[in-house]
Amino acid sequence: MSSNKRHKVVYNLIFVIVDGYTKIIKYISIITRINVAKLAKVFFDKIVLRFETPTSIVSDKKFVFTSVF
Repeated sequence: MSSNKRHKVVYNLIFVIVDGYTKIIKYISIITRINVAKLAKVFFDKIVLRFETPTSIVSDKKFVFTSVF
């Protein structure tokens, strides 16, 4: 038996990313207590590294998210 206990992470938000040209939608599970820098890192790791840097970003959080880039 292992003495290491795994902590269960509860994801309670969905980060939705839509490509307006191809209509591809990506759903990424995140936690409530994520800060903007970590959210930008998730975006970079899941979207930019897989596809490419977007030419524009539309966010419902105004400039809080895009100011990280």
